[in-house]
Amino acid sequence: MRAFDLATQREAMGYQWLSWSVSHIGHRLTGSPQGAKAENAADSLFRLSGLPVVQRFPFTAQAWSRGTVQLTVSGMDTSMHIDAVALANTPLETSVEAPIVDIGNGLAIDLDRVGEQVKGAAVMVNLGLVNAPEGSRNLHRSEKAALAIEHGAAAIIFVNQVEGHVLLTGTASINGNLIGIPAACIATEDGARLRLSLQEGVPLRARLSMTNKSEQVRANDIIAEIPGTKWPEEVILVGGHLDSWDLATGATDNGLGSFSILDLARAMAAAPIKPERTIRFVLFMGEEQGLLGSRALVEHYREMGELDRIRCMINLDMTGNPRGFGVAGPEGWKDVVTASCATIHELDTAAFAGQVSEEVWLHSDHQPFLLHGVPVLYPLSDLGKHVYGCYHSSCDDIHLVDPQAMVNNVRFVGPMLYLLASAEQLPSHFSEDGLRQRLIDAGLEGPLRIGGDWPW
Repeated sequence: MRAFDLATQREAMGYQWLSWSVSHIGHRLTGSPQGAKAENAADSLFRLSGLPVVQRFPFTAQAWSRGTVQLTVSGMDTSMHIDAVALANTPLETSVEAPIVDIGNGLAIDLDRVGEQVKGAAVMVNLGLVNAPEGSRNLHRSEKAALAIEHGAAAIIFVNQVEGHVLLTGTASINGNLIGIPAACIATEDGARLRLSLQEGVPLRARLSMTNKSEQVRANDIIAEIPGTKWPEEVILVGGHLDSWDLATGATDNGLGSFSILDLARAMAAAPIKPERTIRFVLFMGEEQGLLGSRALVEHYREMGELDRIRCMINLDMTGNPRGFGVAGPEGWKDVVTASCATIHELDTAAFAGQVSEEVWLHSDHQPFLLHGVPVLYPLSDLGKHVYGCYHSSCDDIHLVDPQAMVNNVRFVGPMLYLLASAEQLPSHFSEDGLRQRLIDAGLEGPLRIGGDWPW
C-alpha cells in the first residue's frame, strides 16, 4: 500500500490528461463529435497505460442537442427577454404562451398548495430547496418536471439558486425520452425579479419558444480490466461517466472522476502487486441524458448472466479529496468498508478521515447496478460551493479542478480496490426484499415511482 501511495503521488497523470482534454476536445456530449473524440482518447489512454484488456461496449441512444431558446415575459410595464437555457430532452420545436405561476420548490406539497392553478400555466420552480419545511427532501429536476407535467403544466421555468447569473442545464427527462412541454432555466436574479412582481400582484405571462434536435446515435462505454490473480471470475467494478454537458468542458462533472479512473488504471497496471479479484474500469457515456450507457451495460450483464460476477460497483461522479466512502449494501458491507477505511486512514491521517456513510442517492451510474441488487460504494467528497455552483453550467472549466484532489482520488480509491479484491470473502448482493426495504428506508420509493424505475 505504501509503495502504491508514493508512486501515485510521484507519477500522477490524471490532471495532465484532463487539461489536455479540456484544451483539445472541450465538452463531451454523447452523440457529438467531441463525445466520440473523448471515447477515442479514453480507449487510447487505457491502452498506452498497459491495461491487458481494453474494449468498447457499443449502445444506441436517442441523443438530444440544443438549438435556440427564447423566453419573453410580459405583464409589467413592458415585455422583456430573459436569458435562459433549454433543459435537455425538451421538445424539438415548440412555442408556449401561458400565465406564470410560482410553485416554489416544485415538490408534491407545493403542487397541492397551488392546486388547479398549475393547469395550463408556465410554472416557476426552484432547482434547489428554498425555505422548505425541516426534513424536506429535494427532488431531481427531472422528477419535478414529471410532477409538473402530471398536474397539467404547460411549461416549466426552473430558477437556479447560484448567484452571478449562472444558468444550469441538464436533463428534464427521467428516462431519456423527450418530455412534452418546454423546460428552461433562468438565473436566480431574474427569478427574484419575476417573483417580486408576482408578490406585488402583477399578473405575468411567459412565452417560451425553443427548437432542439434529437437523433439516434451510436456511443460507447470504454472498458478496461486487470484480471484477478486468485478469483478472476469475481469483479470489482469502478466506473464514472465520461460524457458532459455542452455549455462548458465538464472539467469537474465529470472530468474529475473519469480522468481519475484513467490514472487509477494506469497506476494499478504499473504496480508490481496485482489484484486478486478482477478490477474492471468503466467510463460510461450518456449519463447526463438519462444513465444511458450504464443502463445499457447493466441490461447486457443481466441478459448474459454476468451480474452475479460483479461483487460491487464503485462510482466516481464529481469526487475529489475523498474523506471516506459511502456504501449501500446488505448486511456485512458496512463492516468491510469501515475496516478498509481504517487501513487507508493509516496512509494519510490528515487527508483521509476514514468516514463511512450509508446514505443512498440516485441519478448517477450506480443506480442501474443498485436496482439490480449490486452493492455500490462511492467516495465521500466535499468539493466546495465554488465547484457545485458551476455544476452543469458554463463556468465548469479546468480552473475549478484541484490537481491534488485527483491525486487523492487515486491514492484512496486504489487501496480500497486492492483491499476488496483481496478479502477472503465479500458479502452478498441484496436480496429482493432487502433491496426494497433499503430503498424505502432511504426515502427513495417516491422518486423512483415518479421516474418509473420502482422495480415492484
